[in-house]
Amino acid sequence: MNSTRRTILAAVGLAPLVAIGRQQDGFPTRPVTVVVGFPAGQTTDIVARTIVQDMSTSLGQSFVVDNRPGAGSTFAVGLVTRAKPDGYTLLWGGSGNLAIAPYLYKFATYDPLKDLEALTMGGYAPMLLTVRADSKYHTLAELLQAAKQTTLNYGSGGSGVTNHLGMELLRGMTGAKLFHVPYKGSVPAMNDLLGGRLDLMFDSIPSSVAQIKAGRLRALAVSSSKRLRNFPEIPAVAELVPGYECVAWTALCAPGGTPARVQELLASAALESMSKPSVHDSLEQLGNYVDPTMNIEKTRQWIASQGAKFKKIIQDNKITAD
Repeated sequence: MNSTRRTILAAVGLAPLVAIGRQQDGFPTRPVTVVVGFPAGQTTDIVARTIVQDMSTSLGQSFVVDNRPGAGSTFAVGLVTRAKPDGYTLLWGGSGNLAIAPYLYKFATYDPLKDLEALTMGGYAPMLLTVRADSKYHTLAELLQAAKQTTLNYGSGGSGVTNHLGMELLRGMTGAKLFHVPYKGSVPAMNDLLGGRLDLMFDSIPSSVAQIKAGRLRALAVSSSKRLRNFPEIPAVAELVPGYECVAWTALCAPGGTPARVQELLASAALESMSKPSVHDSLEQLGNYVDPTMNIEKTRQWIASQGAKFKKIIQDNKITAD
């Protein structure tokens, strides 16, 4: 039995604790609203709905997703930080509004570590670094070697988004000559990569895999710290560039000051949900990898470290929002 399976089975044992905690604390006694800063149907929204639907069953109360996109997904954060800290209004946030926006947007004046309580991670989503299938670069080493001699163009979904910052991190760690071409979304950037106007790009696993299977793209590396269990043939960037990691991620948070007992109950329910094979397997198909060990303290540490990482990338490269 591998370590992931042991972790999942161990986490299932949280279920009785969740039920006991709910009975003792009398929470929740009414529906819980989970605010998501993205439109319905986007990956973050699907991840949130998948997990909170299962939480609803384990806690015996409805969890209602409220999609509130806008202002670089920071509008949703503002709604939750101003909500009553009783556990009935939660945020399904992520790297965009918890670790990037506070350093990218002047209007994002909140502090994720002071104005919110981290409950648990909702999973992380690595990116694939790809080139066209007919590219002369067959490995990341070949590409980086070429980028020492000539400038290569890469696209992103816009200034300050994860696939932009991930490439800037790679450029900073390797000295590669990489020129950023921002687009209004990853789809037009991908179209230009396929059309030969770009040399390389980081993008989400689902979008990239579809083009790889169609024989139009070649994957050179994955942006997670190690290879993925369902794509073992794709090396991690870190195998060539030690210490490299850049992933998108989501996290469940409550307003600052939410009672500790409520935080623990919600975190336990979410971890129980993510430990179920039916949940984590379906999320993995979206390129979202859950970790049922991400408790409150580990999640808080993760948000802090990710904020420091993205802040440095943004400031070092003088990145501003589009």
